[in-house]
Amino acid sequence: MSSFQLVVASPLRVERIDAVASFVGRDASGQFGLLAQHEPFITVLEWGLARFRTEAAPHWRYIALPGGTLRYYGGQLQIATRNFVIGEALATVAAALKHDTAREADQRAALRGSLDQLEQALMQRLWRMKG
Repeated sequence: MSSFQLVVASPLRVERIDAVASFVGRDASGQFGLLAQHEPFITVLEWGLARFRTEAAPHWRYIALPGGTLRYYGGQLQIATRNFVIGEALATVAAALKHDTAREADQRAALRGSLDQLEQALMQRLWRMKG
């Protein structure tokens, strides 16, 4: 059986998985699958779960990710994303994705609040300089 290498990369880490037999993901057109020897392929993954099998293990492993870009070329499947979780238990991986997404939303909200305060302070300073 032919296989390919899966490389999942985020700004904080890179994980390489060898001898991947199949991959299933989802993009805007729906669910799709990749096997070794597939034609070159590139797409944008949607938020959610993807899954893959290795030649050594008949069970699915899951990748939870908040979207990303996928490129298959020359026996290597590359996924670039902000964050990801890989595991064998679907419920655990899905829960980790939800937790990470909620944490990111909280961080964005805090950043927006800080930017609003900075903007207000800047406007007050400009008004004082003008008057």
